[in-house]
Amino acid sequence: MHYLSIDLEACNRYVKGSVFSIGVVEADEDFNILYKEDIIINPKCKFVTKFRKPIEFSVTKEQAEAAPTLSEQYDKIKALFQGDKIIMAHSANNDMFMLNEACKRARVPALKFEFICTQMIYSAIYDVMNGIGLDKAAEELGLTFTHHKADDDALMALRLLQSCLEKTGCTYPQLEKKLGIKKGRMANYDFQPMRSAKLEKLRKLHKQEKKTEQKKLRTEIKGVNAIAVELDAKTFEWMHNGHNTIYTVNDDLLQNLKKGDTLYLVKRTGNLDVAKVEVEELHFYDSFLEVYLCHDKESLLVRNETELDFLERMYTVHDPEQEKAHGVVGITFCTPKGDK
Repeated sequence: MHYLSIDLEACNRYVKGSVFSIGVVEADEDFNILYKEDIIINPKCKFVTKFRKPIEFSVTKEQAEAAPTLSEQYDKIKALFQGDKIIMAHSANNDMFMLNEACKRARVPALKFEFICTQMIYSAIYDVMNGIGLDKAAEELGLTFTHHKADDDALMALRLLQSCLEKTGCTYPQLEKKLGIKKGRMANYDFQPMRSAKLEKLRKLHKQEKKTEQKKLRTEIKGVNAIAVELDAKTFEWMHNGHNTIYTVNDDLLQNLKKGDTLYLVKRTGNLDVAKVEVEELHFYDSFLEVYLCHDKESLLVRNETELDFLERMYTVHDPEQEKAHGVVGITFCTPKGDK
């Protein structure tokens, strides 16, 4: 048995299957590397490099355009998936979708194989609620690699699986049984995702825990001394993804906040969600326009938003008249120590 790890990079979010790089790493059952290559492909479409987060690819537009097409390299690529191999990718659903779409665009036969997802395996073993990216997982494990270099990403996915086996003391067949893994399947330009009974059980447990916690927080914010701030759905999502500063219309309660105070952040659109945080710093502004002009777009997480887009989003939640009367406060926060 061998391990085969893959990673795909695409160059145009508006063109399905715009794959220009397939990273491939093959290892024996002891994880000794037998083969590692970044297969560069001419995607036959325009390169669009404007992403929500800037991405530095290791392959240039010129290198990809000079490379053979997928159809010209199809036999070589197909051969990689043959034989007794455990095939894997990190966040495998994305890679399998791109691979199917790339084959469709190239008008080559659909690939057929079974696969596993190292993101799901890592999440099941380390009890990660919403999955974890390669860069974050590598940091947690003390590993280094070149992100968005397809063969290095594939190698990192392989090392994550190796780490999971070492963590559990299992062989791969034992791990498959322990986590209740049902492999994903690629066929007919479609795929069935991998499933893990252990991960599904953990997610169900966390869902119930969140439901209980939300019920508790909704009771807390009704308290006399509770201070709550409403957020639009986009800002609330960013906050959950690690962004720790919000901007809101100032008022008498917020004006008197100080470091260490408890604050409740409330998402009012869609399902009512509440987050409990601890104030670290306060900064005051005359308006949301001043906020936009005082900070770079990356720190505001508005790389693709114009000034007008940003202001419109703020005014879906905040009253412009209140802004004019009281100004804006920027609140930097952290998770309360007792809740970490």
